[in-house]
Amino acid sequence: MKKVLFAVFAGTALFVQAQDGPKISSAKIALNAGDLVEAKRYIDEAKASVDALAPEARNPKLMPKYLLYRGDVYYALFNDPSSKNIETLNEATAAYADLLAFEKALGKIKLAKASEEKLPLLAQAYVGLAEDFNFNQNDKASSIAAYEKAIATRAVVGQLDTTNMSYVAYLAIETGDKAKAEKLFKKLVELEYKGIQWTGILAEDGKRYPFPDKATLDMYIQMEKASEPQRTESILVDFYIRLLFMYIEDKRADDFDALVKVARAKFPMNDDLLKLELQAYLDREDFNGAIAKLEEALAKESNNPLYLYNAGFLYHQKLKNTPKGIEYYERAIAADEKYVDAIYMLGLVYIDESNVYVEKINALPRSATQKQYDELNKKKDDELKKALSYFERSYSIQPKDAATLEALREVYYKLSRYEDVKRVAAEIAEL
Repeated sequence: MKKVLFAVFAGTALFVQAQDGPKISSAKIALNAGDLVEAKRYIDEAKASVDALAPEARNPKLMPKYLLYRGDVYYALFNDPSSKNIETLNEATAAYADLLAFEKALGKIKLAKASEEKLPLLAQAYVGLAEDFNFNQNDKASSIAAYEKAIATRAVVGQLDTTNMSYVAYLAIETGDKAKAEKLFKKLVELEYKGIQWTGILAEDGKRYPFPDKATLDMYIQMEKASEPQRTESILVDFYIRLLFMYIEDKRADDFDALVKVARAKFPMNDDLLKLELQAYLDREDFNGAIAKLEEALAKESNNPLYLYNAGFLYHQKLKNTPKGIEYYERAIAADEKYVDAIYMLGLVYIDESNVYVEKINALPRSATQKQYDELNKKKDDELKKALSYFERSYSIQPKDAATLEALREVYYKLSRYEDVKRVAAEIAEL
């Protein structure tokens, strides 16, 4: 009796699917005629019947055609302005993906070749939606979701979408999802994703566009359809920097130390990584450790003004070793005569030196002679004049720098150059 019942059930399932055949064909006919409303109605009716059946009861000959036509109908709906939304794109993507999975399970790819062609196009459509959510609607969460759909869609056809992974990672930082950002940045670092793009100017409109790879751009150039090829720089180092910033913010010292060691070995000349490593030493008040790192860097680049300046700053400001500070500041300026930070700091050095003599003047006893006072006052003014020479040099490079202008006003005042005080005060007021 059970066998009879099963046979009746199976026969009913096949009958239902047989009845769906005309609906599926009608959906295709309506689609070809441009009647999207009717095409959607027929293919949705077919879906209701298919979904009512257990997977093992579905007709293996009819299912590929149903999935292909459903994908085609919803892809057309997505491309129609009146129904262009992420829901219709989701339906099209799901149908093409299911078709590919169905025929893979059957062991024969036939109709699913269309899926392999169209899924990358749908992935790019998700990218377009993601960009609209992000840049036009300021909807970061929806942008992330759309980018993730693009990544998942390309994965169906075996493509690893590292570019959009990087976009999601950056957006995750903006939305405060540090866990997601860290996971993605670590994956990109592991894959050594460089994000390099080749761009060229299309002859058709004279605008610069990215190309999928150098070979494609070379082909366009040979055909005289593009010109002026350019290659962007690798952005891999930025992923390391983003992770290191996160570790600093979250006070994950062990993770920071482990990663910065790897990053510095990979990008030994990168200034941003050096600054981060130095900042970590400064946060821990390990100034000698920071100096050691700078000396290590200077062994490879003895005339790097950034390294020299930072060494001078640490000696001068943190270790209170003014002579060594002066030495390194002067070396930085010798390496780059317009290195304004070192020039400005030398001005501060001599302000401090002038203050030493101010303290000595203030400490003179009542019995002190005018000669003693004049000698100390002259030494004070000599130091102020040294400071002034550096501040004026800094001003010649950056005339709108507020700190430099304030320093100039102070020194001019102390040297009784009141007309210059007025002039600088007026420049400060215009900032």
